[in-house]
Amino acid sequence: MSSKKEKGSKKGIPKFKKRQWINMKKTLVALAVLAAAGSVNAAEVYNNDGVSVSVSGAGEVQYYQDYEADGDDVSSKIRIDDAQVNVMVGVEVTEDLTAVAGLKQTFESDDNATGTVSTDGSYVGLASAQFGTLTFGRQYLITDDSGIGADFEVGAAQYGQDVTIGSDVIKYVYDNGQYYFGLSHDLDEGEGSTADETSTDGRFGFRMGGLDARLYIYSGESVSLGNDLLGTSYGTGDEDSYNLEAVYTFNDQWSMAASFGNENKDVNNAEVSDRKVFEVVGSYAVDKNTFSLGYVYANEDEGTNAGESNNIYGVVVHQLNANVRAYAELGYYDVDLDTAADPDFDVAYTVGMEVSF
Repeated sequence: MSSKKEKGSKKGIPKFKKRQWINMKKTLVALAVLAAAGSVNAAEVYNNDGVSVSVSGAGEVQYYQDYEADGDDVSSKIRIDDAQVNVMVGVEVTEDLTAVAGLKQTFESDDNATGTVSTDGSYVGLASAQFGTLTFGRQYLITDDSGIGADFEVGAAQYGQDVTIGSDVIKYVYDNGQYYFGLSHDLDEGEGSTADETSTDGRFGFRMGGLDARLYIYSGESVSLGNDLLGTSYGTGDEDSYNLEAVYTFNDQWSMAASFGNENKDVNNAEVSDRKVFEVVGSYAVDKNTFSLGYVYANEDEGTNAGESNNIYGVVVHQLNANVRAYAELGYYDVDLDTAADPDFDVAYTVGMEVSF
């Protein structure tokens, strides 16, 4: 069956006017910049002659009560979870290649009266819709995206690394809509320490219908290892971990997610942690509300505080509009130790609000 070409076309490709082609190139540059920024809320504030500038940010404040063990005194408080401003710049090199630069500043409250301002991103790189994005500098590792938790603060003993950002990071991300892949390497996670503190992590994933499945892997040497089931620090050592995740969404309302991971940690060549973590989350969205219920089971085979933990949490999120949301959550945490007395924890809760742009 033959088809008639449009008037003024060549080989079936429509002939664009100059102004249409310029606008299309501006759009491609903007999309490459937004993809590198990883933000769907970024607003383009400048686009001319192949140069695009996008700005995004958020402010989030919480009333938070952490888990409190018997004998401890953990007060509830109002805190700034974060307030951040992100700036992304894209400069067109060719029709499918854009040079990108990013700057991300974050303010977080702490014990200091003035809080802490940190640079979460300061990097440059190249972005291509066909070949992916390669960036260099201070930025989050791939593993920062791991985890399926629907909670904001009350999830406990979940899978994850203690440090997920670095200043000497090489990062590559590719996503064609169905298959996606990412790899990052931190040359010096200690940032100035004489120790050889490095890490490498990656992600492999695919999407099919309502299913999104991915595998995260992580390997670090002389890195911060985080805490055990009772919050006691492991210190610094080596870690090899993985987390297999799957999320299935159906009817645009229901979502079910499950993950299984293992974290193996050594200090001075002695194993201090071999933790297996299982998490399952169910969510239901109706109108502007999303209701989620999650469960986390962790089994710790090594260490002073070896044992198992159970964490149950419930979350309600109300979307006031596309850029404003309010939420409340409640969490329960129970620990059964193998060789020590079991602690009792009071419930934890959070009420918060986030405004993004």
